[in-house]
Amino acid sequence: MDINKYLNKIQKDESLFPMDSYKDEKKKNNIIRTMYPEQVNPNIPIRKRAMIDFDGVISQYLNGWNNGVLSDDLMIGAKESIVELREMGYEIVIFTTRASKVHMVKPTAEEQIGALKVWLKKHNIYYDRITAEKLGATFYIDDKGIRFSDWKTTMKQVKDINKNVNMED
Repeated sequence: MDINKYLNKIQKDESLFPMDSYKDEKKKNNIIRTMYPEQVNPNIPIRKRAMIDFDGVISQYLNGWNNGVLSDDLMIGAKESIVELREMGYEIVIFTTRASKVHMVKPTAEEQIGALKVWLKKHNIYYDRITAEKLGATFYIDDKGIRFSDWKTTMKQVKDINKNVNMED
């Protein structure tokens, strides 16, 4: 794939991080983006935001991907914690690769988002939005995250994880 087309696509669809610049094929010039896509005015602060992973954090994810079927139960304490975060004034954003348009898998991202909304409603889980993007946030709650303190500690954690990686997850 042409790198300029790729950068243009992810900048419009699903940028994980704001890009410094990319070439716009139609305008034939570089565009510099200095803020997150959802932030229109850099002088207006982003609302307090909690980014919460779905699989393994809200859902138990004991059955794994399971061909896209949401068959796991609610993680103990998830509902109450999300209610508390909302009461603390946080925007609740659920992030999941299930919503990714980049991964060309079946069921589609639209079908996954639809099923996810049904699952969240069934379990009475509040959210402001669902996305595959990792937006700017006050914090992320993610079962696959590493808490950074320094590189020595971080690399020890990575090596410990690496010993136990199951490539089918």
